[in-house]
Parts: sequence; C-alpha cells; structure tokens
Amino acid sequence: MERLTPDHVLGELAAIAFAEPGAERGGQAVKVADKLRALELLYKHLGLGDGQTDEGVTIIDEA
Repeated sequence: MERLTPDHVLGELAAIAFAEPGAERGGQAVKVADKLRALELLYKHLGLGDGQTDEGVTIIDEA
C-alpha cells in the first residue's frame, strides 16, 4: 500500500470528481453523489468559496 499523503488524497478526490458517472473506481461504479461530494471537498480545499454568499448553485444533470 502507498503511503497516505495529502497529495495522494487530493489525487483520489480529483479522480472521482472528474470521472464519468458509472465509470469503475476500485471495482465500484462512480455515482453522481460521489462526484458532487468530491467536487465539494476540492472546492473547499482550494478556498474557492466560504459558503456565505446568497448566490445559488444550479446543477444540471445531462444524463
């Protein structure tokens, strides 16, 4: 097993966040909810927002 590092965790989150829904990761299909959570975690990690705005987010499911 690889040594767990912040870069490794970020890489795994990015792989999930940008995978196609239904793609296999670790023997399981990536779900839209998995992608959204991974994107949320990356968003917060990168400091792209503090969550204190009145702006809404529109999620368009093109599937």
